[in-house]
Amino acid sequence: MAIVLVVGGCFAWSKFGGSALPIDGGKYQAVFFTNGQVYFGKLSTINKDYLKLTDIYYLQSDTNAETDSENPQTTNKNSNANVQLIKLGNEVHGPEDEMIISRDQVLFYENLKSDGKVAQTIQQSKDQ
Repeated sequence: MAIVLVVGGCFAWSKFGGSALPIDGGKYQAVFFTNGQVYFGKLSTINKDYLKLTDIYYLQSDTNAETDSENPQTTNKNSNANVQLIKLGNEVHGPEDEMIISRDQVLFYENLKSDGKVAQTIQQSKDQ
């Protein structure tokens, strides 16, 4: 009986819980990498090993943090962080607006709501 439950559970996991969230081609996605980076853009599947991200943006923080004089490695919790959404392409190395990504480097991705801050900011930049 226990074996039937385990096999049934594994089947259900692989059929439903283990399957990836479908990529919604009409929305932007947030792609979270194993190295901690996050990129936003239009995600598509190339094959079972690779994804393609286009119309790419990323967050850049300009922190004006005050350090604690007693512990210089600690920043003041009231520090001001100015976070900007940056369009990929104007960096020193001059990348094209397309990224081929190994699935092994992706922790997960999320479809973004059109009324979220990132999607709204991207739309505003396109409207200008």
